[in-house]
Amino acid sequence: YYSIKPRRLHICLTYLRRESQDLLVPPQDQDQMDQQEENQASPSSTLAGFIPETMSQGPVNAITVLTLLDKLVNMLDTVQENQNKMEVHQVEMEGVVRGIQADMTKLSKSHSHTSNTVSKLLDKSRKLSVTMKEVRDKMEHQGVKVKRLEANHAHLISQNNFKVLIFQVSGRVRVQHHENSAAEMSVRSAHSSRSDRS
Repeated sequence: YYSIKPRRLHICLTYLRRESQDLLVPPQDQDQMDQQEENQASPSSTLAGFIPETMSQGPVNAITVLTLLDKLVNMLDTVQENQNKMEVHQVEMEGVVRGIQADMTKLSKSHSHTSNTVSKLLDKSRKLSVTMKEVRDKMEHQGVKVKRLEANHAHLISQNNFKVLIFQVSGRVRVQHHENSAAEMSVRSAHSSRSDRS
């Protein structure tokens, strides 16, 4: 609205200026000219230009209308300039809002990625905890088995009185087990009796 109306007013203003140049103002004395300037300077005389009685007075009213149109055009130009500034400011604000929206979108994506990563780490931690529990159970079970084997071994040793003899023959190590000392003594006595007979 404001971008079209000043153009029309400029056209009207140009037309009125051309028409006012064709009007002949009658000669006036100095007192009448001073009175006219005072009347034009006062707001009441400016508004009086729109009164029908005053508008029918001739060339002076045309000049008054021309002055009012100049003021109106200046006001509309000022309004249009302010509107253009507001539009530029609005465009800048829209750019800032778009930037904030883009940053919020990036932050949301980063938050989603971080949430997924944390969820994966928690799943791995749970799986690791379950695995550690299973390993701990297996170790405890094996510890129980080892204790049982140790107890059985100690019981066998206490009952049978095992002995281990280690000796070296032609570069090799041979190990012989004897169940008890009585069996060892019988073997030695049998071997000595055979040697005596021969």
